[in-house]
Amino acid sequence: MLAYYAKRSPGEEFERINAPLEQGGVWVAGANVSDGEIDQVITRYSLDTNVVYDVRDHGELPRVEYSDEATYVFLRLPRLSKTGHVLTLPLLCALKDKSFLTLTIGDSIQPESVALSTLPITTEHTETLLLGVMAAIVASFEDVIAHTARSITDTSNRLRTHDITNRDFIHFVTVEANLNHCQMNLDSTLAMAKRLRENTHEILNEQSLEALDDISLHVQQLLVSIKSHLGSVESIRNAYSTIANNTLNQRMKTLTVFTVLITLPNVFYGMYGMNVVLPFANASWAYAAIVGFTLVLIVSVFFIAKKLHIF
Repeated sequence: MLAYYAKRSPGEEFERINAPLEQGGVWVAGANVSDGEIDQVITRYSLDTNVVYDVRDHGELPRVEYSDEATYVFLRLPRLSKTGHVLTLPLLCALKDKSFLTLTIGDSIQPESVALSTLPITTEHTETLLLGVMAAIVASFEDVIAHTARSITDTSNRLRTHDITNRDFIHFVTVEANLNHCQMNLDSTLAMAKRLRENTHEILNEQSLEALDDISLHVQQLLVSIKSHLGSVESIRNAYSTIANNTLNQRMKTLTVFTVLITLPNVFYGMYGMNVVLPFANASWAYAAIVGFTLVLIVSVFFIAKKLHIF
C-alpha cells in the first residue's frame, strides 16, 4: 500500500494527502508493497529497477547506492514477533529530485516516530527525511534491545528462586540470537552511515552531517550495550551450568553414601543366610545383637562421612 505525506515546516505534523504533488516535496511511504506498486513507483519517479527490486530480498543488508541521479539507502527495520524473536526486513529509502520514497515488503516506519526526531524535518528537504527515518529505525533497535535487557534481568532474578529448566536455557538461546541479530544489523548500519558520511554526491549539508554523526554515535552506543548484554547472558549461563554440575555432584555423593549404608547390613544378613555353622547361630539374642550392631555401624559411617564432607 502506498501512502503520501507532506510536511511543509518543522513545526507541523505530517499530513496525509490523497495523491503525490506534481512539484514534489512529498514522502511516498510504501508498506507491504506488491510488485505492481513497485513498478508504479519505478515508472513515476524513473528509478533504477534492479536497485528498487532488491527491497524484496529478505537478506538485504544496509547499504548506500547511487544510480540515475538518485540516492538509494537500504536499512533494516526491526520488530518483535509473538514468540519473542527479533525479525528485520529491508527498508529502501530513495531520494530523487524533491521526492522521498520508502518501500518495504512488511510494515513500514510510522510518520509519528519520524517526527520525534530533533531534526528540522520537512518534505521539502528530503535529506532531513532520510535522517529522520534513520534516527527512528535506530530508536526502534534501542527499544528492542531494552526489551531484551529487561528479559535478561527478569530471567536472572527468577532463576535465583526457581530450579533451572530446559526452557530457561532455550530462552537464553533466543535472547542471545536476538542480540546477535541486532548487532549484525547495527554493524551494517554503521558501515552504511560512514559511507553516507563521505557525501560524495553532496546530498547532505553541514547540519545534516552533524545529525548523521549523532546517529552514528547512537549506533555505537547500542553496539556497546549489546556487547554488555551478551556478556551478562554468558555469565549467567556459566554460573548456572556450574551450579547444575555442583548439584549433580552432591547428589551423586549422597547416592553413593546411601548405597554404602544399605549394603553394610547385607554383609551380615547374607552371612547368616549361608548353610554353614556360624557363631551364635543358636543364641536367642543373636538377631537383636546383629541388628543393633548394624544400626550402630550405619550411624557411625553416616557421621564419619558427614564429618569428612563427603556429602
